[in-house]
Order: sequence, then C-alpha cells, then structure tokens
Amino acid sequence: MSKMKKEKIEIAEKKQTLGVGGFLLKYNAPIILVILLVVASIISPTFLTVTNIFTVLRQQAVYLIIAMGMLMVIITGGIDLAASCSTALCSVILGCAVVKWTALGMTTSVGGTWLAILFTLVCAAVIGGVNGILISKLRMPAFIVTLAISYAAEGVSYMITKGNTVMLLSGMPSYDMLVYPGFAFMTTPLLKIPLTVVLAFVIVIIFHVVMKYTTFGRMVYAIGSNESAVQLAGINSKKYLFFVYFIEGILCGIGGIVLVCRSGNASALTCSGDYAMNTIAGVVIGGASLAGGEGTVLQTVIGVFVIAVIGNIMNLINLPQYPQYVIKAAIIILAVLLKSVNVKKKG
Repeated sequence: MSKMKKEKIEIAEKKQTLGVGGFLLKYNAPIILVILLVVASIISPTFLTVTNIFTVLRQQAVYLIIAMGMLMVIITGGIDLAASCSTALCSVILGCAVVKWTALGMTTSVGGTWLAILFTLVCAAVIGGVNGILISKLRMPAFIVTLAISYAAEGVSYMITKGNTVMLLSGMPSYDMLVYPGFAFMTTPLLKIPLTVVLAFVIVIIFHVVMKYTTFGRMVYAIGSNESAVQLAGINSKKYLFFVYFIEGILCGIGGIVLVCRSGNASALTCSGDYAMNTIAGVVIGGASLAGGEGTVLQTVIGVFVIAVIGNIMNLINLPQYPQYVIKAAIIILAVLLKSVNVKKKG
C-alpha cells in the first residue's frame, strides 16, 4: 500500500473518531438529561408520575422564561447577574400594586388587575432599558452594570415591602384572577397542562423562531461572534445590543408575574433566589459559550431541565439544600469543561 493511501486512511479514521467524539461533546446536554431521567426513575418510583412531572414543569416555567432572555445576553458575550433581583422587584411591584390599589378600590375588577400587570411590565422594561443603555450606549461592562442593578433592585424591593411579605388574600379580585381559581391553577382542556407551562413554552417557541429565522436573531449571533465586523459592515450593533437587554428585562417582569401567580405572595427575599444562576447554568449546560456567538433555544431548554431534574432527584431523596449547591456547581464546571474540550477539538 502506498504512503499516500496510508495517509488518506489515517485521515479518514481520524475524522471518523473525531466525528463520534464530537457528537458526544456536542450533544452532551441531551445525553446527560436522558441519563438523569433513567437514574431518577430508578431511584424514585414517583419521579415519572404525572403529578411530579407537572410539578417540575410548573417550577421551571419562570426559569424557562428568564432563560430565553439570558440566552440572548450570553450569545452577545454579555451576562445578566440582575435577573433574580429584577424578577423579585417585578413580583413585589405587582403584589404591592394589586394589594394597595384594591384598598383604594382601583383593582376591584379584572381590568384593574390587568392595569397592575401592565404597570409591572413597564417597570420591567425600564430595568431592561437601563441595562441596555449603560451596556450598549455607554459601553460599560455587562458584569458590573448588572451586578449594580441587582443591588439597586434588591434595595428597592426591601424599601417597597419594608421587609414584609405582600400577600394576595383569597376573595380579592386579583387573587381570583391570578392565583386560585385563576391563572396559576388553570389548565388546558386537553391533557390538563398548566397554563403557566403553556405560557413558558409559547415564549420558547417564539424565541426559537426569532433566533433561527429572523434578522434580529442573526444580528445577535453576529454581535457575539465579532461585533467589530458588524460595525464595519455599517450595522448599528448598539441598537441590537440595547434590545437584547431590554427584552431580557421584560422577560424578568413576566417571570415575576408568574411567580406571584404561583405563590400568591411577593417578597423581597426572592432576590436571594437562584433565578440568575440557574438560568445561566442552564444556558451554559445547553452549549452556549460565555465568550459569545454560540447557543440555541432548544439546547437551552434541555440545559434548564438538566438542572431541574438534578434538583428534583435531590429533593426526592431528601438531600439537604446546601449539598445541592455543591452538586450543581460541579455540574456547571463539568459542562464548561466539556464545552472547552469541544472547542479545542474543533480547533
């Protein structure tokens, strides 16, 4: 056999090996999710019950909504550390609005509750807009801006509530509309899927279409890959970057509204929640690069559910909360490591 033929065979074998390895690395999130589902069903017979599945889906509705915005932010090479506090502040704004406006006789109807929701979304848009202006127009680092906004949002949340939990009481029109027998407990006529879950997946589908088939989505990827090249092409990258953070703010607002619907209350303590870290983890586990330019909606959904299933397994086996943080941290590091290996193999 000639030397040239040997080289061709070696190259072909190498490509085949890289192909298998590349497949495993590229699709590590779905593979991990499938393994976790199998392990969970073995560990706990209650895992695959309809009740537990719907419980997991309800719990992840807020995370899925926020994760769509976080995905866009990370694709541009940014980060949003304010997601938890922004969500908490929006939930507090909605809770206080419906309670105080009810006392003034302003939310004694469905229209008044919708007005409170609209007011909450406007406040969420303002938060996202402030992030967008500081990061896109003034070119401040996203890490510093969103960290500062998180402190500000947490402070405002405590100032509004004075450290108290705002309760939506049974019998209030807003409670009947948002909590029980309202939105939080409503299900579809077929399959009895909770409406909160339906809302989350509608948003997921919208963002899948936007990121894959629209100019806006292509520009988000382009900015993350090489913003300088985008600017040299005569495209206003600042406009697109602004809207990325603006939309993320609105999604945090929607998440805050869903949170109030699920819990029937609002508290500044939600600022210490894991909405920011879990959504960032879900996006990264789903294959997005923190350097920007990579990531998909479907992979992000898988990443979010990897975190969700891990948390559910640990709850089912009654593992204390603090060890759960350590395990989640290890999984995030593993995901980033696999991503680094994948990048090196491509290189």
